[in-house]
Amino acid sequence: MVRVFNFAENYELITQNYNGFEVVRAVGVGRGVGRFEIPTDGFAKVIVPYIGPSSEFDDSSYPYISATDVLRDNLTDEEKEQLQNSLVLVGTSAPGLGDIRAMPLDRLYPGVEVHANMLNALLDSVPTIQVGSGENSTESVFSAFIPPTDIYFPYRQDWAGGAYFFGLIVVGLILSLLFPIMGAASMAATGSILFIGALWGNFQLWDVYKLDYPIVLLLMLIFLLTATNLIYGFLSESQTRKTIKGMFDQYVPPAHIDSMLNDPDNYTFDGESKDLSVLFADIRNFTTISEALSATELKKLMNDFFTPITKIIFENNGIIDKYVGDMVMAFWGAPLEDLNHRENAIKGALLMLEKVDELRPDFLARGYPDVVIGIGINSGMMNVGDMGSIYRRSYTVLGDSVNLSSRLEGLTKFYGIQLLVGEAAIKGLDSFLFRHIDRVKVKGKIKAVDCYEPMCELNKANAELTERVSEYHKALDCYFGQDWGAAESIFKALQQNEPDTLLYKVYLERIDILREQVLAQDWDGSFTHTSK
Repeated sequence: MVRVFNFAENYELITQNYNGFEVVRAVGVGRGVGRFEIPTDGFAKVIVPYIGPSSEFDDSSYPYISATDVLRDNLTDEEKEQLQNSLVLVGTSAPGLGDIRAMPLDRLYPGVEVHANMLNALLDSVPTIQVGSGENSTESVFSAFIPPTDIYFPYRQDWAGGAYFFGLIVVGLILSLLFPIMGAASMAATGSILFIGALWGNFQLWDVYKLDYPIVLLLMLIFLLTATNLIYGFLSESQTRKTIKGMFDQYVPPAHIDSMLNDPDNYTFDGESKDLSVLFADIRNFTTISEALSATELKKLMNDFFTPITKIIFENNGIIDKYVGDMVMAFWGAPLEDLNHRENAIKGALLMLEKVDELRPDFLARGYPDVVIGIGINSGMMNVGDMGSIYRRSYTVLGDSVNLSSRLEGLTKFYGIQLLVGEAAIKGLDSFLFRHIDRVKVKGKIKAVDCYEPMCELNKANAELTERVSEYHKALDCYFGQDWGAAESIFKALQQNEPDTLLYKVYLERIDILREQVLAQDWDGSFTHTSK
């Protein structure tokens, strides 16, 4: 119909040679100025360019006229005008006649209208020839990639399959590399943008360039990669949260766990070296206490002791490292960063001593022995991380600073005090009243360290306590200056006011020994402890 309508004599298949094979690439109609080409696939097929749903009940696209009315000459003037100089397709639209098809735009589509869409596209593709004007248009409307207004039939280029495969590989690799390092929100946003972008780009190729480019596998790839990574990320995050909670639930304050779960990337179980504070607390004479109690009573005592002590540690941002018999070990500064770990550790220790004083009357009333604890604290660089064996692991701290803290706890009994901290633990602290206890060399260490007793928070210190500590420091200065007489005089005066204080007796005994000895010129006043 188009050939005759366009006064063309014939049509031909236009082929292209691919390694000895002749492959159809277009159909040419006519010759000379009226000639035009329709690009096709290798089987000389084209995609039907539907302009809309079936027009059987809505003749806005193609008008329907009854063949019976034509034969009986029952046409209206409008219908006669429509038939004048028109191309007419004769077909059926009744379902029972077997020419109803399922098409992309309509489930019930008359087969004759498929021809109508093809005829419409072919007519729009024919160059316009203005007969008798001396002017004609000879521009070919179908060549490879030309302006969109010149193309009517959608078509698929020969390279579309290779480009599609290459696109799948590139998009798959990029998403596989990017998604594992992205968060859930950014991953979902990226996947959605790519999905919508691929759809939009495909419609642009179809609408502007009339390119039929496959899209289903690309959309499925984007969707599946996004969904898979989101599911994996969700499961991985759930496992991470479970691991963190399971590992630290018994050792870390609830607020710490919430912070770690909200931002797990900032926390690691790997070993690292950090400036931390560590505390050892031990019940005095525990062996004697345990022998006086039954197993049930001892268990009850330890639970009633550790529960409030642990609560105080948690409330002051501490981490429980372990319980060993009557001893509790805690540290500050990891895994959650704590710039005030020194202050929090000492403040927690003072509150622990106050709590034990509150518990003692209740324990005595229940028939338990008197409970007294000793606490040692030290700060410095320590190794912290998840350590242990394949059978059992623990998040703990190791290092010389940790060992010194344990030694200081043991020395509290020697000086008759309950809390002893290393010199590194009071660095930069001015919110506590400290009493310099001694300069010591603990077992296993050559270098002497100064140790101190935190008396209380500075704002809670009364004038009497402040004066007593000042007098004590005067005596200690005389001691280190080898002014034995002045030191002895002040220590004795202090002992008269506090006869039960063992610390003064320790120094008075040392003075009696040292004044009879010839000391080395580099004597620094340090005392060497030979026991832990």
